[in-house]
Amino acid sequence: MKKDSFMKDALVLTAITLISGLLLGVVYGMTKDTIANAIKEATNKAYKVVLDAADYDSEELKDTLQKATEEGTLATDNGGAELTDAIVAKDASGETVGYVLKGHAAGYGGPVVVVVGVDKDLKLTGISFPETLPETAGLGQKATLPEFYEQFTGKTTKISVKKGGGAGENEIDAISGATITSTAVTNTVNASTEFVENYVLK
Repeated sequence: MKKDSFMKDALVLTAITLISGLLLGVVYGMTKDTIANAIKEATNKAYKVVLDAADYDSEELKDTLQKATEEGTLATDNGGAELTDAIVAKDASGETVGYVLKGHAAGYGGPVVVVVGVDKDLKLTGISFPETLPETAGLGQKATLPEFYEQFTGKTTKISVKKGGGAGENEIDAISGATITSTAVTNTVNASTEFVENYVLK
């Protein structure tokens, strides 16, 4: 009797598992387009923070970014910063208005992920942080404050980090006590502008 009971329980559990898997598959099939559209909308909103445009083409520069990554100069020139996405921002007529780059560099607590907007004149239109920074609260976390990230807007290539205030034309003031975070952000920004300058606008 015990063996029969065990087999019965096993068959019931198997049936429940199969039915649950089937239902999950059906639900996914019904909602995957909705989910994909929601992700695309959220992503486009993130892009709009740094460079407002009518459309964002994520395919046009894929091969170019792969080539740049394989050559390795972007990382070598910019403290190991890596770019993961290169987007062409376009107006309603399909004309390119600039570029949105996503990348990361090593911060104090881990990779600092940055989204960077660059216009066709190689000027920065803004930066943002799409993920929670793995940095120390009250120090590296201050990178998300306007007084830090707004420094980048309007600058061009090869930005340097200055300690102690008084940043010059193509410098940014480091966050007090968080030079590593400031440098990580700047490295990704510089990798972004270098990519646009050397691989896109050349």
